[in-house]
Amino acid sequence: MRRQPGSGLRVVGRIVVSAVVLAGAVVGQGRAQQVSQPAERPTSQAVLSADEITYDDESGIVIADGNVEIAHGERLLLADRVRYDQSVDSIVASGNVTILEPDGDVIFADYVELSDELREGVIENIRILLLDNSRFAANGARRIGGRRTIMRRGVFSSCDVCPGDESQPPLWQLKAGTIVHDQESQDVSYTNAWLEFAGVPVLYTPYLTHPDPTVERRSGLLTPLLGSSTEFGGFARVPVFWAITPSVDVTFEPILATKKPSVMALEFRQHVDSGVYELSGSVTQADRETGDPLNPVVEPDVWRGHLFGTGRFDINDNWRWGFDVERASDRSYLDQYDFFGQPENVLTTNPYVEGYFGRSYVDGNAFVYQDVRGPFAVEQPLVLPDIDYEFVGEADSIGGRWSFDMNGRTTSRDSGPNTRRLIVKGGYFIPTQTNFGLLTTFSASVRADGYHMDKVVIDGVEENNVQEGRVIPRLAVESRLPFVRGTGGVRQLIEPAVAVVLAPGTGNPTAIPEEDSVAIELDDTNLFSEDRIPGDDRIDTGQRIVYGLKGGLYGERGGRLIAFFGQSYRWSEDDPLALASDIEEGYSDYVGRLEIVPNRYMDLLYRFRLSEANFEPLRNELGLTIGPPALRLTGDYVFIASEASAGAFPDREQVTAELSSQLTDFWSVSARTRRDLTSDGGPLEYDGRITYEDECFRFDTIYRRQFTESVGVDPGTRISFQFVFKSLGDETAQEVEFR
Repeated sequence: MRRQPGSGLRVVGRIVVSAVVLAGAVVGQGRAQQVSQPAERPTSQAVLSADEITYDDESGIVIADGNVEIAHGERLLLADRVRYDQSVDSIVASGNVTILEPDGDVIFADYVELSDELREGVIENIRILLLDNSRFAANGARRIGGRRTIMRRGVFSSCDVCPGDESQPPLWQLKAGTIVHDQESQDVSYTNAWLEFAGVPVLYTPYLTHPDPTVERRSGLLTPLLGSSTEFGGFARVPVFWAITPSVDVTFEPILATKKPSVMALEFRQHVDSGVYELSGSVTQADRETGDPLNPVVEPDVWRGHLFGTGRFDINDNWRWGFDVERASDRSYLDQYDFFGQPENVLTTNPYVEGYFGRSYVDGNAFVYQDVRGPFAVEQPLVLPDIDYEFVGEADSIGGRWSFDMNGRTTSRDSGPNTRRLIVKGGYFIPTQTNFGLLTTFSASVRADGYHMDKVVIDGVEENNVQEGRVIPRLAVESRLPFVRGTGGVRQLIEPAVAVVLAPGTGNPTAIPEEDSVAIELDDTNLFSEDRIPGDDRIDTGQRIVYGLKGGLYGERGGRLIAFFGQSYRWSEDDPLALASDIEEGYSDYVGRLEIVPNRYMDLLYRFRLSEANFEPLRNELGLTIGPPALRLTGDYVFIASEASAGAFPDREQVTAELSSQLTDFWSVSARTRRDLTSDGGPLEYDGRITYEDECFRFDTIYRRQFTESVGVDPGTRISFQFVFKSLGDETAQEVEFR
């Protein structure tokens, strides 16, 4: 027998290398490796160190004592004592055994014994810490075939133990007579299992299986959502995920209710070589109300549903195509079956193709609209095609750039105007800067439009085969002179700005329908724009001067105070434009904004529009966030006077406020209200939420009270609950199977 202290380790390292290397591989729950023939065992050297090593030549036994470390590649074994018996090819490690796996998992044990070419083994008091911080623990375990760990009287949980009091049970844990972890199939199965919550057994099952936490995507049951509402009674949403291939999956979600027929919702997703797309929708057979909300007509057992979808696909390096789909079976379905988010007033379906060529861009679109505003719905046009081309040239020797834009569009409908238009616009702009800081941009453009229309109303008479055209030249110059000064860590800014825009005083014939220029709104964001009107059917014509003043204070740590105030003066009047908007001859209303962000706990943005005649507020918008996560108030306030929309709408005033609090590291609450503040208004919606979430569990309670009503949709209350045991099937699409 030879005893060697730490320095003469080379011979011993060669002797024990095969046993030690395989010990980490077969004990760990990571990616198991199989060695079918002794000749194929690894022969590379490992690094072995210990306080003391003893080798017996006669028995072929190697013993390493004290702070034993054996490293091979990315695997590391630590123990108080290691014994290797060459005659029976057995390795035993005892005392604070720790094995660090290449995939990041860590195995702890009191005693490990491996045999049968190191592919079979027994482990006492095993504890396995997985990469996502979930863990196994068992009185004993056995390895079979180098890929399965069978644990007796085991526990699994993804919860952290209470610091300072490890005797306390985790928030939840699964206890079972037998736990089998198959690293090859990445499955964990339990026999005679209890789910304990806060140490109290709450659910028993004779058998349960789920993927191990290394699985990111697996078919199976996702977390259900349970609740009750005035409209549906008790309801349950039970999503089931099916991973068909690595690039295709489907989620089926039956929605079961006691007062309404069941709904089947579905989501389909696929990655293809050229891109990705997803489709989601629902279908049910239920009664539908139509007509006057005060005297609705009920259609029994009608098929109802919706379809949403997006897709993006590359054709080649320059071209791609895609689609966005939003359709519903009827106007009230998405309001009544409000499990799928709040719908817009108009649903839009838009297939398109687009290309990029250096400094040019071209796209072709089709638009299909569906108005879902109930009794207020109007017929929407079919837009097919809608083609755009845009080009911006390189800067020339003096810094100027040429631009060219073109649009061709056709709209059609059963009743109402049908139009075909072609718009061509060319221009040149050049930015300049003087030595004393004056920033000026000069621009010149010419736009030519041609329209061909049917079923347009002119002087109260519907006419067909109407042709209309216009040519609008425009010159503009905008100058800004920023004054900046820094004092005491604060930068101060004062920036006066002025712009002059020159164009003909006419150019909006009444024969041209307003298809894409309906919402005309003057505010601080478009005051200095050459054309303040959205869309192309209406043009901001005439001559005007625009002036404004911007001031700001900017702190070193990101705080800021910014204010802007401006107005325009128009020398000419375009009668059709004045009738459709508030853009008239003379002075415009005053517009401005105030932004206050002193620190990360406060963010206020106030935008306003004041009457030129008497400073009466015509539009007020306030967005506000105050407070840290411990107590935060967010809100939005909007007031729009009838005069701001040229009398097209009555006064509108609404406020939304939400108070939220992160009470502790795990508990949070929030309450939200939305109210109509006009004389005939009142509460529109109340929301409340209580959430508990830690590293292994999430619980949500959601309350909602809705006061609005329309055809088929009555005011009602909803409360829902969701429990998520992380690592046991949640929104990450894992599998849970009960038998």
